[in-house]
Amino acid sequence: MTIPFRRPIPLLDNDVLRTFVAIAETGNFSTAAETVFRTPSAVSMQIKKLEEQLGVTLFRRDARSVTLTQHGEMLLSYARNILALSNEAVSRFIMPELSGVVRLGAPEDIGERLL
Repeated sequence: MTIPFRRPIPLLDNDVLRTFVAIAETGNFSTAAETVFRTPSAVSMQIKKLEEQLGVTLFRRDARSVTLTQHGEMLLSYARNILALSNEAVSRFIMPELSGVVRLGAPEDIGERLL
């Protein structure tokens, strides 16, 4: 019995997805680079790597701006969902949901002035 070889599916890096979303939202590599605190060349390299990883072109580039291709539009939807879920999962552990009653006490004269 032979088992067919399947190439492993590459994992999408959240950092690269944040960069991708920033470019899609700003329409510009330089502005997106400022948003994600990277150099424009680092942003370009991240997108090149992502396009190679997925085997598709994500942006149409012209002299002044970039626009999403059909594949880019599709990935943008997934990227936003992935990043939202990632943020939600992390925040559940870092910032557990608070519940309960908060009671404040203050001397009467201060309480009257503040309220």
